[in-house]
Amino acid sequence: MSANELLLWMTARGQGSWQQFRTATEELHLAGSDSDAVGEDEDDSADQFALPLYQALRLNLQRLGHAEFFAGAGDSDWRIAPPSLAITQYAGGCVGVLAGARSQQLLRQFQVAAASVHLDTLPSPACPDQIRITAGDASTLAAVAASAGLLLQNDAPAAILTCLPPVDNPAVRRRTNLPFGADWKIEQFSHSNLGWRAATRKEALSTTVGLFRFSLRHQRHVLLCTKNSAFQVPAQVGKYLVLSRRRCRVIRYEAVKQRLSVPASCRPPFLVERALILCSGLLPSYEARSAATGFLHYSDIPEAIAGLAYALLRQELR
Repeated sequence: MSANELLLWMTARGQGSWQQFRTATEELHLAGSDSDAVGEDEDDSADQFALPLYQALRLNLQRLGHAEFFAGAGDSDWRIAPPSLAITQYAGGCVGVLAGARSQQLLRQFQVAAASVHLDTLPSPACPDQIRITAGDASTLAAVAASAGLLLQNDAPAAILTCLPPVDNPAVRRRTNLPFGADWKIEQFSHSNLGWRAATRKEALSTTVGLFRFSLRHQRHVLLCTKNSAFQVPAQVGKYLVLSRRRCRVIRYEAVKQRLSVPASCRPPFLVERALILCSGLLPSYEARSAATGFLHYSDIPEAIAGLAYALLRQELR
């Protein structure tokens, strides 16, 4: 059994609960942990292999555009995305990535429709096979999508990134109160070593700008704290906001290789990451380092897309 069967099952159901998703991973012999904790910030991890397998599957399905979970799933805990072909244009041609619902019939239709173009089926750990096609122009890929009955997402990475607010936009944070009580484990994100260090409630109340994590049993709150104020933010958004305030540049783009690299503990917010992944249809590769955190490398990133990502994360493209 594999993640391909999991995607077929999700396609057949359309939507469901978190427990149904967990049960499906267990029945497909994909479960990797007995923990049942859920939340929005499981990607706040130094490397992708530190998570239980069922959480890695959930996050990868989300990053690849196959499904939405929790806040993005409406009234359910998850829902499958419509079958789509996400296109990225390069100087020498176009790449189309198959995303969303995937039935056996759709796969057969897609293979027939793509007979005249180059098709790659690439196995990948902890996610369904990555299926992509390449052609000299977008109109050829559009014809394949129409023949296979797929929605077309033209210039998909740019379309996603141009709809997102930057990390310092007030709309991405919500005012709240600090958790109260002595049992909370409190940590602060360090811009110097890009990890979490032990902290106190007093530090959270007195900091000029800081990102704090409050943990108690299965509860976790990531808060951006300023003098006597606290705001709920997604963990990865908060990290880049703190890094920008401290003028720390952590992203590297190599134009010749068309490769964008980030420290693994500073994985981009998930919609930014989805846009980067859709450029190639491949999850980032992980490079271990002797330091505290390794690096994630995103491949086949056009310079214009890298520029949009830098702007949203308030980094400087050099």
